[in-house]
Amino acid sequence: MIKAVIFDLGGVLIFYNHMIAARKMSRLIRVPKEKIFAFLNENKEFNVSYELKSSPKIYWGIAEKELGKKIPISDFENLWKTIFWPNKKMIFFARKIKKKYKIALLSNTGNLHGSYLSKKYHLQEIFSVIIYSYKVKTRKPNRKIYEIALKKLHVKPREAIFIDDKKPNVKGAEKVGIHGVLFRNSKQAIRDVDKIIERENKNQNSIVSFSR
Repeated sequence: MIKAVIFDLGGVLIFYNHMIAARKMSRLIRVPKEKIFAFLNENKEFNVSYELKSSPKIYWGIAEKELGKKIPISDFENLWKTIFWPNKKMIFFARKIKKKYKIALLSNTGNLHGSYLSKKYHLQEIFSVIIYSYKVKTRKPNRKIYEIALKKLHVKPREAIFIDDKKPNVKGAEKVGIHGVLFRNSKQAIRDVDKIIERENKNQNSIVSFSR
């Protein structure tokens, strides 16, 4: 029986586009926006360092090395917070589904974005369980972070559904035994969650459909 639904943040509940910051950063340090975008989006060393709560001097030091420019950290961080906008459909879905199921937020993010997004979108009002990689010192798709989520929700793997827009993260959850949903768009994700709930709870008296 499904008892909990776990949501990713960036790409599911909150949309983002690094190009927004890259354009602004480009004007600031005179580096092509395409190069900055590729760095923010693809540099694993930078992203892992940021998401596991390294010192800002460390991950921005990586940026300075790769981009070949001195980074004005406070300016960059302010610009880097402008890349987000809410997925209202999924936020509404989370508020709706919490009436019957436990819900949690599970995100690979650093303190800068985690704190900013929590405050701006009042995430604590929606989720009683919020797990950020920088706080627990591990990140998706590492097995440990899913186990932390299950423990905080007090559910077994087969009692939980996990929604993420990145296939490796969904596969990581499935390896633990959690039902995975790969987010492509809101309608599809809600429909897939609904199908899993109906399938897993088919022998229960109370089945709630959220996609209809």
